Amino acid sequence: MDIESLEIAINLFALTIDRAWEKNSKIVTISRHSKGWWDTNCSRDLEKYRSTRSLVDWKQFKKTVKSTKCTFFD
Repeated sequence: MDIESLEIAINLFALTIDRAWEKNSKIVTISRHSKGWWDTNCSRDLEKYRSTRSLVDWKQFKKTVKSTKCTFFD
């Protein structure tokens, strides 16, 4: 394999990646309702609460949200 063939293969690969990105990516718009502080821990605890509907899990979710907000805004 020579240099020219390698460059063609790399360019073809890059073009394939670019097309896949354009097809599957989405534009994220930040609005006044967006929560920049929300993280995976908040999502995890919310899902846990939603599945159990337990008061203990609700309190854990609220504690996680409060802690995450404090860390984010400090």
